Amino acid sequence: MKEKVLYIISGANGSGKSTLAEVLLKEKHLEFLNADEIAKEISPNAINKVPISAGKVYFKRLNEFLKKDVSFAVESTLSGMNIVKIIDKAKLNGYKIILIYSFLQNCTTCIERVKKRVKNGGHNVPEEDIIRRYYKSIVRFWDNYKNIVDEWTLFYNGYDYAPLIVSVGIKEKYDIINIEMQEKFNSIIEMAKGEIKTGDK
Repeated sequence: MKEKVLYIISGANGSGKSTLAEVLLKEKHLEFLNADEIAKEISPNAINKVPISAGKVYFKRLNEFLKKDVSFAVESTLSGMNIVKIIDKAKLNGYKIILIYSFLQNCTTCIERVKKRVKNGGHNVPEEDIIRRYYKSIVRFWDNYKNIVDEWTLFYNGYDYAPLIVSVGIKEKYDIINIEMQEKFNSIIEMAKGEIKTGDK
């Protein structure tokens, strides 16, 4: 029986998830489940106004993919908890889960990229949401999500030419491909944890 794989392409808003998705979808010939794209189908000019409708369609399509036993990809910031439900469902249906995480060196760069996307006709995300999700996303990826999937790969996506593989792993065990960027990521994690604690006070 052919292996069924769920790829989770993740990272903060503006971190380059779509770039990674394009490469992966072409390479693996995957179906792609994206909440923003579904919202565009429902309301092209106001995708932020149809989250409930888009969410219903999203989970309907998710169930269809799972029933068809096909490999597919989803996108997530990892800042919320919906992805846990998706992982649990996929596991129950015999899927292998591969998590791909894209990061940038600071949330300012993420904000700039989202602004550039808006100028090119893409959807906007409020700055305060980008900042909050940037910190939560990184901490949750490293402390939680990488440990509940089967495999994970960490990418740095701050270069114009191509994403850079930083490390690959299974749960807590991993191989570092780029020491400099892994050390940079580790420093961001510590900073992010401090930001989250400060925000909780």
